[in-house]
Amino acid sequence: MWAVTLPKACPFLFSLKTRKMLMKYTAFGPSFAVHWTQEHKVGSFLKRRATVQTELNAQTDPRKMQELSQELSNIEEHVVRSNFWLGTLQSTLVRLQKGEEFLRQADVAMGFLANASKLMEVQFEGETGFGIAVTQSFYVEVAQALQERSINSAMPMWVEDNDSSAGQQHLLCRKGLLLKPLPPGPLRDRVVHRFRFLGRLMGQALREGFIVPLPLADDFFALLLEEPLGPSSLPKPGHGVAGELLGALSDFLDDLALNEAQQREAGQSEEEIQAWRQAQVRNLSH
Repeated sequence: MWAVTLPKACPFLFSLKTRKMLMKYTAFGPSFAVHWTQEHKVGSFLKRRATVQTELNAQTDPRKMQELSQELSNIEEHVVRSNFWLGTLQSTLVRLQKGEEFLRQADVAMGFLANASKLMEVQFEGETGFGIAVTQSFYVEVAQALQERSINSAMPMWVEDNDSSAGQQHLLCRKGLLLKPLPPGPLRDRVVHRFRFLGRLMGQALREGFIVPLPLADDFFALLLEEPLGPSSLPKPGHGVAGELLGALSDFLDDLALNEAQQREAGQSEEEIQAWRQAQVRNLSH
């Protein structure tokens, strides 16, 4: 038990590589642990097998086809005879349709796979491709959909940016996507469900080694880690999100407090400090 408990309690003692390895082999169940062990031992052969298979499918020269077939057979024999090979992990083929129903279908798929020890392969309706590249494009499509202005207006997850009048289809927040306070009423439950979908999506991608290119702000991860957020987390001018004035006013108050402390150390009276403070506020209002 100490091997799992110690890295959680004292993560600074271990490198990022070690902590990622520990997570891979302990967080997703024995099926994926065995899968990654095999990938580590015979992964190079599996990659070569996929390459040879692709070349063989596109080949028309009989002699070259024979050579590739022989190489493919040798690779298969090496993998099967390996002491580390127990068999491939089962996959679930998910067919999705791009368009208005895409996020709903993706939500259903993530709910179905949440407790399944299977890999996910995605195929889009009307397209013939499938495999790793198509599955990665699925995560890209979801990330882009979650950043669309129209979708965020109907399902408010993120703070709006200040470029809404620029005609851009997606949110453009230079600091990253900031969580928007949950709305009241029935919409609240729908937004919470959407965040649960996002969590399942991230977990599925993490489990299978894919990337969800969603530009989340650092504050998002601070909240996940239950770290307190203070005035320094308010959006500042230049971050590209609504509410930047709040951050500017927060900085102004910090500057006032710092200058007042310096004036007290210099021996100025409270009346002089108060007069200086009022002058600064007047200057700000102008």
